[in-house]
Amino acid sequence: MQFQFLKRFSTASLIGSALVGLNACQSDDPWNEERFEKLVSQSSATPWTLDKDKDAPQDAKGRAETEAEKQFQALPKDEPNTLPSLVEFALENNPTTRGEWQKAKSRAAQLGRIESLYLPTLSASGFGGYVQQIGYINTERFRNTGPLVQGSLNLAWILVDFGRRDAKTESARRALMASNYSFNRGIQRVIFEVQDAYFSVDAKIALQETAEQNLETARVQLEAVEDRLIVGLATRPEMLLAKQQFTQAQFALEASSSATFDAQSTLARRVGLSAETEIKITSLQRLALPEDMSAQVDELIRTSIRGRPDLLAAVERVRGADAEIKLAEAQFLPIVNVGGMVGQTRFWYDGNTSLGDPTTNQNFWGPEYSAGLNGSWLLFDGFERTNAVRQARADRAVAAADLEKMRLEATSEVWDSYFVHLAAIKQFAFGESLLKASQDSYDSVFESYVNGLSNINNVLTAESALFTARSTLIRTRAELLASAAKLAFAVGSPEDTSRWTRKAKMASQSEVAPRE
Repeated sequence: MQFQFLKRFSTASLIGSALVGLNACQSDDPWNEERFEKLVSQSSATPWTLDKDKDAPQDAKGRAETEAEKQFQALPKDEPNTLPSLVEFALENNPTTRGEWQKAKSRAAQLGRIESLYLPTLSASGFGGYVQQIGYINTERFRNTGPLVQGSLNLAWILVDFGRRDAKTESARRALMASNYSFNRGIQRVIFEVQDAYFSVDAKIALQETAEQNLETARVQLEAVEDRLIVGLATRPEMLLAKQQFTQAQFALEASSSATFDAQSTLARRVGLSAETEIKITSLQRLALPEDMSAQVDELIRTSIRGRPDLLAAVERVRGADAEIKLAEAQFLPIVNVGGMVGQTRFWYDGNTSLGDPTTNQNFWGPEYSAGLNGSWLLFDGFERTNAVRQARADRAVAAADLEKMRLEATSEVWDSYFVHLAAIKQFAFGESLLKASQDSYDSVFESYVNGLSNINNVLTAESALFTARSTLIRTRAELLASAAKLAFAVGSPEDTSRWTRKAKMASQSEVAPRE
């Protein structure tokens, strides 16, 4: 009778499944093939586009940028943005720092998961259904059938695993440390990138102002030539040369303006905003320039190797690889667990025997419990564990090679940045002298030309030299600031990284002109 019931139930299930399948082919069922065809392009000649319906996933990055823009718009508009304020804003809104922070949080959670292996596990289980038991006592066969209900609490605890949990915990802890150091390096990178972009914007605005100054100089010179042409003291070719110089100054002003827009878009992107966001900055013309280097290059290299976060992260990855080797070697050893169970069973059954005794109706009810030790030891696995040890040792060698590579690169970065910064200091000093000499030369030549003692060619030559000297001084100043920030970033010291930011903050407390 039970077999017939199961047979009828199986037949009904097959018929029901067939009907469901036919209905899916004729309706908007989740298993409909047409639904999956909508997830790709409709032809091989057209690109795929996202169907922006109400169920379409939203771009998380777009939402983050929108929130950042809202925060930026909420900032006070009556004052320009200082370098420290933009650095602080970038650290809170730049995707780099947010991503590295979330990675560190993920590693911390992973460590917590692994440490939970030291604690026991407690689970509840239950069963309810129809049961048939068939057994033999000597030659007598008996059968019990009826409903059964069971419930239990189960306890399991790893007592000895011969270093598996210790190795996993050590590996997770090293991964967390490496992630934290990478997060610190990401902060340093964002600070450096914002500093570099800020210095670039400040320099581009200064160059634009210089281009306006050059245009005014060319205009005054053109007016002087026109006045001399009216009284017959200049020739038409001289006036055409002066107009040419004036037109070149106009072109240089437009090019400088375009470069300013490019620099401002870069700054907006590095602080975590869209490129079209307008950012007003405070001028750094009153910022104290870096002093002469008191530290030697070998001292800075040692400081970088000892404390640069990305190198420390690489060291932690090597130590984590050592823990992975210990974990792979521990797989050759057994595991000992302690377990226990407490539960209760209730069984309503009808019993009969093969001897033809009358059926008996019984109601069994009683508690159950157990406790004991359980051990397991994998003896042969086709050399999988042996190859796992080989892989772990190879991965450790790769991590050690990466560490040595990063040390060499860090040494090279500090070396190059150090001497670039020394050169920038000297170039800025020469730029100041060059501007003074070029200004004096132009003033003298122009005065001589007005008095009829020099020609237009000498004036144009002196004027071009003056324009070049003005631009050179601004560029060398920007290169000096940028090289100082780059050297601090190459060294990787938190104090060196934020040194120019602190100086900019001190300068911003003074009365300075805003830059747009």
